[in-house]
Amino acid sequence: MLKSILFLACVASTSAFVLPFQVRPAVTNITQGGQTLEQTGLYFVANLTVGTPGQLFTVVIDTRTSDLIVPDVSCKTELNCYNKRKFNQSLSSSYYAYGQQVNYKSNLGSFKGFIGKDTAVIGDRKTDLITIPALKFLQVTDLGLGIEGLAADGVLGMAFTGASQIGGNSPFVQGVRMGDISNTFFSIWLEHFNQTDDLGTHGVIYYGGFDPVHCAPNPSYVSLSSAYTYQVTVSKFQVAGNAATNSQNKYIQATLDTTTGQLAMPSSYISQVLDSIGINMNTVTVYPPIVPCDTKVTITLSFLSGTTIQINERDLVTNAFGSACRLQVVPNSNSEIILGIPLFRGRCTYFDPIMERIGFTPALLQD
Repeated sequence: MLKSILFLACVASTSAFVLPFQVRPAVTNITQGGQTLEQTGLYFVANLTVGTPGQLFTVVIDTRTSDLIVPDVSCKTELNCYNKRKFNQSLSSSYYAYGQQVNYKSNLGSFKGFIGKDTAVIGDRKTDLITIPALKFLQVTDLGLGIEGLAADGVLGMAFTGASQIGGNSPFVQGVRMGDISNTFFSIWLEHFNQTDDLGTHGVIYYGGFDPVHCAPNPSYVSLSSAYTYQVTVSKFQVAGNAATNSQNKYIQATLDTTTGQLAMPSSYISQVLDSIGINMNTVTVYPPIVPCDTKVTITLSFLSGTTIQINERDLVTNAFGSACRLQVVPNSNSEIILGIPLFRGRCTYFDPIMERIGFTPALLQD
């Protein structure tokens, strides 16, 4: 679990932070199969409907879990359901009741609820909707604390069927097998931090195909080391900064997670990163750590497949307040790396839960 440390949203504020690139108008044009993602707090959300006729919900896109979670009409305001849309099964002609009670645990908190089955529809436009029939989902009677106060109603888990806590296909896999999703993978592209005039708060999730607008073709694939989450084996970790270059040729597991706002790492890796920019880890009292706004740092991850990716200061050094900036890395008490939001910025990441692989391509819409 992540230590109890300060997590700050990566949003811009009035400060002396100077952008080393031109800010351009926001571009999130989508084509068939794509849906706009919007940042709320640390998370990225999208819309879907459940039931017939559809009842609208805004959901956090979560690559660590495997189930659709929405508040039930019985979820009371005093149980964190204030200002949340709620599902009313009596208004849906396609609803099927299972009724089993579930205690659900996730990165967004603990949920209590019961299982139902209904049709879900994802997408932004009437001409481009994806139907997922007969989907098991959790009707929440007690909402997780991670959703309370957030401009979102529930969670759309995008991981593997094997990780489902309610015993059904994951929503994406159900869409591939029974619905309108035409291939075994989906992609996520996020704008660079402060890339555009919306401050880098948008992106696109593309279901069942290659995104021709935002993503270069021909992904470099990395095999997964888990059949439950998007976990890969890092064979080399290298960091170059203002002060030094350090590297470790040591295998370590890394999990791709859209519900973590930073890169979370064991202390030895955090120390490496901080040493590279001339900071002693023992002097850091708050995370993400405060760093000079002109900090230069590049983290390079090499995988067993030979694929290499880089994450640099453009998405790691973010303005916080006044003239202060923060480096978006935090300690992880587990012996693994959590690759959060900075990984997904400025590139396209393809998730294939059926072929059990991850693909990376450069983003087309970047400077």
